[in-house]
Amino acid sequence: MSVLLVEVVRQCRIALPAIRAEDIGPVRRIVRAHLEMWGKLSLCDLAELGISELLANVHRHTPGDCELLVRETSDGILVSVTDFDERLPTLDRPDDEAESGRGLYLLSGLVDQMAVEPLLYGKQIWFRLRHATAGCLREGTTG
Repeated sequence: MSVLLVEVVRQCRIALPAIRAEDIGPVRRIVRAHLEMWGKLSLCDLAELGISELLANVHRHTPGDCELLVRETSDGILVSVTDFDERLPTLDRPDDEAESGRGLYLLSGLVDQMAVEPLLYGKQIWFRLRHATAGCLREGTTG
């Protein structure tokens, strides 16, 4: 007889059809609650920043349907946003004169790993957080 050992992975998956700007705050609160349950509050601020950037980009630059997945890993979390627009953003440094387009570039310098991957119908942008940050801001505080 053999025993199969399966690693249990906790995750939070949220389908966001036609995402609106006002949906981003509630999504961040849901993710914060999961990170608290998982004992990963030290990753909360940076996770929320990254999620806000990725979802805002979907809202601004795509038809709006997407899915957010936050997955616990042994050393942190993996966050991905999948949308159905085939245009790929770049993580390169923007032109100094550009008035926008810095968010993904700045985020890529804050997270441990980040990538954009084309899919058959769309793309997935993901980032990994392995190390702790200053902690999660409480509701109603400013940072």
